[in-house]
This record gives sequence, structure tokens and C-alpha cells, in this order.
Amino acid sequence: MSEISIFRTIRLKDLWDLFVQRFVLIVLAAVTVAGSMFIYDRMTYTPQYASTATLYIKGQSDGSASVGEESTDFSLALRLVNDCNYLLKSRKVLMSVIEELDLNMSYGELNSRVSTNNPLNTRVLEITVQANTRKQAKQIVDLVCDIGSAKIEEAMGVSKVNLYEYGTIPGGPCNTPNLLIYAIIGVVVAALTYAVLLLLFLLDDSIRTDEEIQKQLGLSVLAEIPDLNDTSRNRYGYYQGYGQPRGTRKSARKPAETRK
Repeated sequence: MSEISIFRTIRLKDLWDLFVQRFVLIVLAAVTVAGSMFIYDRMTYTPQYASTATLYIKGQSDGSASVGEESTDFSLALRLVNDCNYLLKSRKVLMSVIEELDLNMSYGELNSRVSTNNPLNTRVLEITVQANTRKQAKQIVDLVCDIGSAKIEEAMGVSKVNLYEYGTIPGGPCNTPNLLIYAIIGVVVAALTYAVLLLLFLLDDSIRTDEEIQKQLGLSVLAEIPDLNDTSRNRYGYYQGYGQPRGTRKSARKPAETRK
């Protein structure tokens, strides 16, 4: 008797066959999840508009300093940018903006809508505000710069915090959904679905072929028993009595109402 194998051999063809057989299920899962997330996001979507203003922070020199003093002044201004970044989003500044514009939001909500950016090696500070309307976004960012500049000069003694540019009215929403994200979600769901199906396939220890019977049980197949209920694979069980197909036989007895 040949040696019985307790290991199951998985071929690349088996993996491909599993993918082909479950292709519809994999695609359906990916489309369902990605489509559901897209529909939910569109139903709960609220457009946000962003407006950006620019501050320029100057040092203490009056323009007549030497080269070394200007270099020191520039380094000092760069360090002041971080302090200005913090003060512009401070409670004192933002609460003044809320009161001035009579905004229906808390300090935390407005703080989350205000962001700052300092381009590398510059004394420029960009302030961006997101709001529900174009007009509101510009109003808030302009007032943050006006009040913030005054508070910075008052707190730090910096004589020159110039408002280089007020915010502009944005043309369109800044939070437009990106369809590429949903495509990536669909691919990830498809991969996870196939991984689950592959795991179930690997855990399935049922025997399906003659080769698996001989390899795993050490037995030889001598004959096959036809499936009488399976009419798609063989003709056994499809014909029933007198050589006529099932359902086509005529009864030997006539209906009661037609007998004389």
C-alpha cells in the first residue's frame, strides 16, 4: 500500500480556479462596500470653503542695520513665526472673532477650522479658514488676521506684523470627494474577500477527486456510483419507466369525468 499523505498540495491553478469561481462574489462585495460608503458620504456631504490670508513678520531693525545685524534679525523673526502661529489660534483671539461675527460655534470648533502654514525659510505665515459658505470663510480669516496681528504686537512687542494679503473668496468647495479613494477601498475589500475565501478553501479538508482519495486515504477507486438526482451530469434517473422522460409519461387511466 502506498504511503498515506496527511498534507494537501495547493497549486497555483487551484488558487486561480478559486478566484474565477468566486469572481462574481468578490466583485459584488467590493462594489457593495465601496458603493455604500460613497452613497453615505454623498448623503451626509456638507461643502466646505477655504480662504487663505498671508501675514509677513518683520524684525525690529529699521532698515539701517549692518549685514550681521540683519542676519540676526532674520533668525529672530523665524523663531517668532512659531510664537505667532500659536497666538493666532489662541482662545483670546478666536473668542474675539466669534463675538465680533456672532458665530454659532465654540472655541474648539473654530480652532479646528483654522490652520497655519509657514513656507520653509520664510517669515511668511499663511492662515487658512474653512467655513460653510464662501463669504463666511473670508470674513473669519480676515478678522483672525486683524485681531491676531494686534494681539501679537501687544503680547510680544513685535513692531511689524504686516497683513500682506487678505483672504480671497474661494471658487469651489475644498472637500470635494475623491473618487480614487473609493476605488482603493473597493480593491482592498476585494482582496480581503478573496483572502477569506482562500482561508475557507485551505481549511476545507473534504475529498473531491480520485487523486485525493488515493493520496490521503491510501485507497484505490474501483467504481463510481452515479447520482440519480443529478440530471445535468448523466442520464441516470432522467428516464423513468417505459423509456420515456420524466414528466412526459401519459397516465393509463382517463380522468373520471371523461369515462363512460
